[in-house]
Amino acid sequence: MNKKDEVIKSLEKFIVERENSNKKRIYRKSENKIDLSLTQFHIIEIIDKKEKVNNKLLAQDLKISAPAISKSMRKLLDLNLVEETYLEENRKEKYYKLTSKGSVFANVHEELHKRATNKYNEILNDFEEEELEVVIKFLNKVTKSLKED
Repeated sequence: MNKKDEVIKSLEKFIVERENSNKKRIYRKSENKIDLSLTQFHIIEIIDKKEKVNNKLLAQDLKISAPAISKSMRKLLDLNLVEETYLEENRKEKYYKLTSKGSVFANVHEELHKRATNKYNEILNDFEEEELEVVIKFLNKVTKSLKED
């Protein structure tokens, strides 16, 4: 296997393990033991951080389809993690806010982000400045390529 193939394999393993690890930690930390998708956790995070969150805003922020948002929202509503609200002046447009149960998940998600950042910093401390430049260049190119798809 050449170096490029090794990098690709390592990146794939990293992504899968990171997502699995995050889900396991969130699942273990939550007293309710609710299994949510990464998209659903990101929806909870957006609702926690922004005001007037609706399906359109979620679809734009997460860059996923409206039907995918609707499906995720149904589960979050069924689990009583979010609730629907309406503006007084416009009863047609639906917005979302977190329930107290949903706020617990938002806090757990936020803590996991902080832990991940700390862990990445520990790992990156082992790299020289030039090596970090290569990592940055690689990740920026991968991100740009993903956005173009």
